[in-house]
Formats: sequence, structure tokens, C-alpha cells
Amino acid sequence: MKTYARFAAAAANTLGVAGILHALVLSPSTSAKVAEPAPVVAPTVQDTAPTAPDWVPPTWFPADRTSLVWTLDSLDTAPRSDDGPRLRARAAILADLDSGEVLYARNADARLPVASLTKITTALAFASTGASLDQELCVDARFYPHRSGARSKFVTGSCHDGWSYLGAAMVASDNRGAYGLSVASGLAGYQFVERMDEVSEELGMQASWADPSGLDDDNLASARAMLKGIVAVASHPDLATAASASRWQIQRERGPQWLGTTNRLHARWETLAAKTGY
Repeated sequence: MKTYARFAAAAANTLGVAGILHALVLSPSTSAKVAEPAPVVAPTVQDTAPTAPDWVPPTWFPADRTSLVWTLDSLDTAPRSDDGPRLRARAAILADLDSGEVLYARNADARLPVASLTKITTALAFASTGASLDQELCVDARFYPHRSGARSKFVTGSCHDGWSYLGAAMVASDNRGAYGLSVASGLAGYQFVERMDEVSEELGMQASWADPSGLDDDNLASARAMLKGIVAVASHPDLATAASASRWQIQRERGPQWLGTTNRLHARWETLAAKTGY
């Protein structure tokens, strides 16, 4: 029988990467447009929550998945050793999710601009509203970031379901996809950013947010916070589908288009949830 060790890591620098490697294997949603899903392996997690916990998952998190995120509280522990890999990253953290032990940390609690890693929290904030991914929304001014220069596969007037915006944001780091989740939530733009802050607090993340895409330099979070965020994404049945995909399909007027992942680790390791940021 093949054994899976569940490790999670997050790092931040000019190039920021957060992800779970050989981590929480979750069944993909049947309604999602995803190719090459990760193999399904029974995760070794506890069936019931521990008694008298210091931290409780938020009420919006799927009840049948709460056992997968109890480890978030343990990620506040100090690292076992200062020994670790050579990194150029200003901040990094590595944890074993089976034991809940932090194995390595460098400036893990320093708040830094995290660029498109912001989309991890965007996806979680959307999920917290209970809005449907099946709804169809047409691109308008609300989908455009306040800063110019960001590329997107979504053009004004084109209509797509929420799955398209989620997949484009998480797989291809599409900025209008991230704003599409904000629109789909039913909240005003400023309210959605406030919800991102609230979700971070609920998950014990040291972070503060300024926009859903990560283009704003005031999107600040620690490596430990991003580690917690990616664990939560990997534990959510809808979000994990996009976070583990190597490519994603969206429908356009001239036909379907596949968007490839920005995560180069997919070609080297089995990456079950990840997000890149530049």
C-alpha cells in the first residue's frame, strides 16, 4: 500500500508560493470543469473533534469537513528545529499535517505583501457567503481590478458560471476571475474585502486585505497565515477541486478554452492544493 505523508509549506518573497504537497486528498466536485484531478486517497484524519478545543472551525465551513481543519490550531506552535533548506524567501514555514507539527520556520509571522496568494482568502471568503457557484454572471466594470496591467481571459459582456471564475482565479491566477468571486458573493466590493478580513480572523490567520486579486501591495499576510489558508482551501470540497487542478476549462464565444496552472510544482510533485503569487 502506498503511504502518503501530508506536508504543507508556504513561502513569501518576490516570488511567493503557498501549497500543500501530498496533503489532503479530496474527491473533486462532479459539477466542476476540471481535468486531471488528483487521485483520491483516504486521508488519515481523526473522525471526531477533540474535546475542549482552543479553536473551533467557523460555522460556514462544511460540517462534514471540519475534522480536516482541526490542525490549524496546532500550526501556531514553534518549529521543531531551525535547520532547513536553503531559501531566498524572506519568510517560510513547513509543517507535517499528520502530527500538526511545524518542522521549519523563517520569519513565519512577519506580514508581507503576498500578491496573488491573496486569492486563497478570496476563495475562502466567497465560500463563507454560501453563494452558488452554479450562477451565471456577465463581465462588467465590477470585474475589473482598480489597477491596470493585469491580464485576463474574461472580456466585457462575456457570461460564465461561478466555477469558471473560481477555476480561473485559483488555477491560472486570473484577476478578473478573483473579482468575479467577489461579484458572485452578492456583497459590495468593500463588503467583500471586509469579509476577507473576517474569514482570516476566524481561521486564525495574521493578515489584512485590500482587494480580491492581490494586485494591491496592502494585501499583507504572514507565511503561517497562508499555510493556514491553503489547508482550509484543501479541506473545502468545492475549493479543493480548483486548488488541485493542473488546468481548467472556461467557455468562450469561440469555444471552450483550457487555462493552465501557474504552479510549476505540478510537473514535479503531486500537488493537491497550491497557489502562486508574483
